Amino acid sequence: MLQFQPVLGKGNIKVGPILTFSLPSRFTCPGASRWCAKHCYAARFERIWPNCRLAYSRNLLLTWNIPRFVRLMLRNIPKNLPVLRIHVSGDFHDPSYIYGWIKIARARPRTQFWAYTRSWTMPTLLPALEQLRALPNCHIFASVDPDMPDPPAGWRVAYLDIDPRAQGVPCLHQHGKAKSCFECRYCFRPGKGNVVFKVH
Repeated sequence: MLQFQPVLGKGNIKVGPILTFSLPSRFTCPGASRWCAKHCYAARFERIWPNCRLAYSRNLLLTWNIPRFVRLMLRNIPKNLPVLRIHVSGDFHDPSYIYGWIKIARARPRTQFWAYTRSWTMPTLLPALEQLRALPNCHIFASVDPDMPDPPAGWRVAYLDIDPRAQGVPCLHQHGKAKSCFECRYCFRPGKGNVVFKVH
């Protein structure tokens, strides 16, 4: 039996003081495009800090038993936590894993959950993702790049500024107008629209 607990990151300069949950990059990214695989910043980050890859791999092992994963996550997510970022690294890779997050989000209605995903391109994952993003406290963006088609109607979209389709609010942190995601809050506030990121 696995003895370790889920590793919740404590944010960084960009995100700010926000707890995060991540998985290994590439291995858990079924919707990654050729552009994404070539420019994956999370993979670079994991090469520089191998301990991050180890922590993310342990998180992945926990997701192989979804009831236990949900139970441990709820044990580690405070009931009054304002925000949790899903996947600084990794992505939604399995329907049962997505349904696990649905259970977690429903059990923590005061917490705003937010993620960017390319897994919307996978027909086997899209129905579960639609249910997750329909929750009032979940803010799930269809992440796209120039190699990818348009996402389904109704999704908030995270564009890159090199994409000719890009339309939305430029990331205020990248433009020096907010110290962090925690200060800006645009991406995890209800009723907001698309966001456009600089390539990094």
